[in-house]
Amino acid sequence: MGTATPARSLNDLSERDRVRLREASRRLRSAVNNYEGFLGTELEPGTEPRAHATAEVAATQKAIEDAERAYWALRAELLGQVGPTWTPGASQVSDWFSDEDTVYDGLTEEDDP
Repeated sequence: MGTATPARSLNDLSERDRVRLREASRRLRSAVNNYEGFLGTELEPGTEPRAHATAEVAATQKAIEDAERAYWALRAELLGQVGPTWTPGASQVSDWFSDEDTVYDGLTEEDDP
């Protein structure tokens, strides 16, 4: 069973395992970076808000979830460490939205731009 504190040090890992862990970390960072394009920015007067296809946003969120799950599974395998239970997942964006955003809840793929 894993813990929040690693049972092994990164220095205890073989070069191959360190490469695996770096690659998993890189995939997670890349997935999160890919999502950055969907985040809102301040709108200047007269500027049209950007619209995104819901299927594309969902696929990008799933990529983050998959990469995060793989990252922590590898940390558990190699180091005996699990992710902290008190932290939200990297793709958990429900906190980023306000009650005003409920007007979008009924949108379907036909409503996508």
